[in-house]
Amino acid sequence: MKNYIEIIRDWFLNLTDAQKRLFVIAGTVGVSLILTIAVLATMESGREKNPNELERINIVSPISAEEMFIPDEPDFIPGVLLEREKRLSWTEKDAMEYWQDPLENGEAVWRAKLENEIDKLLEYVP
Repeated sequence: MKNYIEIIRDWFLNLTDAQKRLFVIAGTVGVSLILTIAVLATMESGREKNPNELERINIVSPISAEEMFIPDEPDFIPGVLLEREKRLSWTEKDAMEYWQDPLENGEAVWRAKLENEIDKLLEYVP
């Protein structure tokens, strides 16, 4: 086998530059032609189908938008302003529009809710 490779190598090295260029061009054209024929044959085989085969294809209805996408979350926080006009100074009257007193129902109610949630969390921790 090694002998054949050396013979081919010597033959290629003895070619003139014009012959080498012609050999490379002819090889490139040959490989391109083979690839083109293979691609065209593949395209032709997939193009024509028997009409009887087309009837056997199962048609599946598309997925509805409700199943495909997660629905928007409900707007559960009423009265939230995403942005408001910037002011250099605020009066107490201006701030009262946006202020909600967290202790309006009394501190004991909030403290009980928070302690209940903390107790639940600590019960889940191993």
